[in-house]
Parts: sequence; C-alpha cells; structure tokens
Amino acid sequence: MGDVMNGEELNGVVASVRKLSHSDLPALLSLCLGNPQYYAFLDEEPTLDALAAEMVELPPGCSPDQKSYLGFFDAGGNLIAVLGLVRGYPAEGCAFIGFFMVDASRQGTGVGSLLISQLLNRLRCEGVSRVRLAYVEGNEQSRRFWEKCGFVEVDAPIGQGEYRVVPMELSLIHI
Repeated sequence: MGDVMNGEELNGVVASVRKLSHSDLPALLSLCLGNPQYYAFLDEEPTLDALAAEMVELPPGCSPDQKSYLGFFDAGGNLIAVLGLVRGYPAEGCAFIGFFMVDASRQGTGVGSLLISQLLNRLRCEGVSRVRLAYVEGNEQSRRFWEKCGFVEVDAPIGQGEYRVVPMELSLIHI
C-alpha cells in the first residue's frame, strides 16, 4: 500500500515516515506514556501488549492491507508521532483515523496540525472523499484539535464500555 506521506513533504519537521513494527513498541510506549491525559479518559494506561494489539486491530469487515500504522521520526530517529489509518472504512471512498498521537514535547508547536494537513491532502489526491474519526467524550484537547483541523461532530456519542466516543468527519471534496 505504501506510505501515506513522504517525510520530504513535511518541511523538515519529520525526517522519515514508515510503518511501525514490533521493534518500535518501546518507543511507541514511551510516546504514549508521555500523554497521560489521553489515557485518563480511557481509564487505562498503555502497555506493550495493548499497543501491539492496536497495531494490527481492524474494524469489522476490514483486511490487514487496508490499515497503515505509521511512525513519524525526527532527524535524530526519535518517534515524534504515530498514526493508525484504515482506508475504505466505514465505506468505500472513506478513511478512518483510529489513532493519532504526537509526542507531548511537540504538542502545541503545529506538528500535529501539519501532519494531519499533509495526510488530508494526500488522501484527497488518492480519491478519498471523507475522513472519519472519533474522540473520547470529555477530552476537550482532542475535540479542539480535530475541530481546528476542520472536522465536525456528525453523530451522537457511542458507548465503548467504560467511555463514549464522539464521531467526527471531514469532507475532502471541498478543500
């Protein structure tokens, strides 16, 4: 399926982009542990096993070739962001962002917005017409970030056991 983005397109912020593997789990865990606010809304902490499962977890009816679980690395080889993306879900012509996290030390610097902007441009060029995601209800930092990126709430919150998620969507047809 290839990379979603090319590091050269990211204005020197990201030196490389590649699919993450099990050997990247310690760096991924470190990045996730640095974002305790996200996990507080889930009422859990990240673990190596949970992250390994997340790397390969698929929505119903999807195949492994639809999912990209990408790491974004700086020039020093440090993992600065992670993205889980499923193409063709929940419908053809749609993509679903299942996970996106930026290293806490880079939050508020525009890195996350830049990465999402580049992703949306790439997906639009690939013919994707809309992108969906869901944030954990109550996580105002996430809601504000996704709204800043152009996403709007599209459905009522959905129960996920201990928490609820709020579905959001962005149409790529008019941007």
